[in-house]
Amino acid sequence: MRTITDALTNRVLLTDGSITRELKLPELDLDAERDFFGAGECAEVLNLTRYDKIKAVHKAFLKAGADIVRTNSLRANPLTLRAHGLEDEAFIINFKAAEAATEAVDSIPGQGRRRFVLGVLRDDGWDVPPGEVEAAVAVQAEGLIAGGADGLLLDVLPGVGRIQAMLEGARKARAKLRSHVSILLQRVDGGPRFGPRTLDSADGIVQFRPGDARRAAWLDAALRDGTVNLIGGGSLPEHTATLDAMLRDRAEDGFRPVLGWVRDEHIVDEIEPVSSWTRFPKADTPAKIVARQAESV
Repeated sequence: MRTITDALTNRVLLTDGSITRELKLPELDLDAERDFFGAGECAEVLNLTRYDKIKAVHKAFLKAGADIVRTNSLRANPLTLRAHGLEDEAFIINFKAAEAATEAVDSIPGQGRRRFVLGVLRDDGWDVPPGEVEAAVAVQAEGLIAGGADGLLLDVLPGVGRIQAMLEGARKARAKLRSHVSILLQRVDGGPRFGPRTLDSADGIVQFRPGDARRAAWLDAALRDGTVNLIGGGSLPEHTATLDAMLRDRAEDGFRPVLGWVRDEHIVDEIEPVSSWTRFPKADTPAKIVARQAESV
């Protein structure tokens, strides 16, 4: 797959696990003043002070089989960093977050598939006017795009008043940098849905479900329902490795289970990059889809 939206449209992908948990390992010997600038263990500061450790965590999850790594940027918005006196460092913190992830991807062979970096932006419930939200998100998004992220993932709940400001900020950053990265919204499986206006403002929806390496029946149900295109990699790299093996075992081609066919005229995963839909007859099976794709290459 050439782009992250192509991949999410056609495959059930596996993301990394918890970077913050990995960064709390005792052997890292982190110091509050030296490594966090005294910012209350704000893990995003480590993109600057312990860049090598951030990249090493990404590499561990990639080696375990992750298709997508998410940037260490959840709390790297200027409005959130303001509480630590680090608002002016937002761009470089996000830039280094994306750079660490992209360098990790470039350094680990893909074993027949391309892996991607999602730049993550989270709504932290800021009580400020929409214009401030938009400007702050634009700064964060600029850093992530400039650092090499393949797409932006907005972690925001449907219905909140900040969602349009966040989308507009991300779009302005993309336009400023003349980028073509996709701006995606994350919807947790079973959670509330986004409204039509929000859907029109984004490039697609990531249908996410946290991964559980201990429950094969859960994974089979998620694949059978066709409601998920991104599976969480658990907490640790070993969890990601187990989920990678489980997904490969369930794939017709040994890589990832295939999405992209239509059930009752409804697109399964709701990702809509321009001109990327391939509509298959209802009688098609995943095996036939894989064969057709192979013939078209």
